[in-house]
Amino acid sequence: MPAELRTLTNLRDVGGLRTGDGRTVRPGVLLRSDAPRPGDRPLPHPRPTTVIDLRSAAEIQGARHPLDGAAQVHHVGLGESLNPERIAAPEISHDLAWAYRLIVRETTAELARIVRIVGSSTGPVLVHCAAGKDRTGIVVGVLLRAVGVRREEVVADYLRTNDNLDRIWARLIASGAHLPANNDGLVGVDAAVLGSALEEFEEHEGGIRGHLLAHGTTDADLAALDARLL
Repeated sequence: MPAELRTLTNLRDVGGLRTGDGRTVRPGVLLRSDAPRPGDRPLPHPRPTTVIDLRSAAEIQGARHPLDGAAQVHHVGLGESLNPERIAAPEISHDLAWAYRLIVRETTAELARIVRIVGSSTGPVLVHCAAGKDRTGIVVGVLLRAVGVRREEVVADYLRTNDNLDRIWARLIASGAHLPANNDGLVGVDAAVLGSALEEFEEHEGGIRGHLLAHGTTDADLAALDARLL
């Protein structure tokens, strides 16, 4: 991989985002990014002590995670429906909202596990998929909304990925990802698409927290998540 691409291109700390009741997300606790690759430059501080890898087993292909040993790595695959190969394909680019909603409906157990991991963490947590775009966007959006971060702030953070698409695409190609040759790059993120996924939760009579509680998350899990992130 070229030297200029040996660094995460979609890395950010979501600290500082505000909740509806005036609290803020702690800095240095929840990070999001594209996938770390072997040979990457060391991560800037705060370096994660917990990693949640959302890629499927087919994407990982049994390879050891580059941060394994420096952090506790949890593989919590959200399937292949939102991997970069499919997102770059023209036939899915017009229906990302449907794909997002499908992920939400089919991964309730995985989302409950992620809430538990983040809530029980003792150091910075890094959430990533391949591009740090779609699956990461859903998971981080759910975590932030579950602790009451304003939707407009969740969406604004999600949209920051659009500034990084060219470098994300170049890094995926350099890593050997099998991407469509007839496509100019990744489809960008759209506020309405994330909104459609969040609505799957927020339409529950108990809101997003009620939905999580109905699908494997406990009151203790949510209390721990609040204490960890806010």
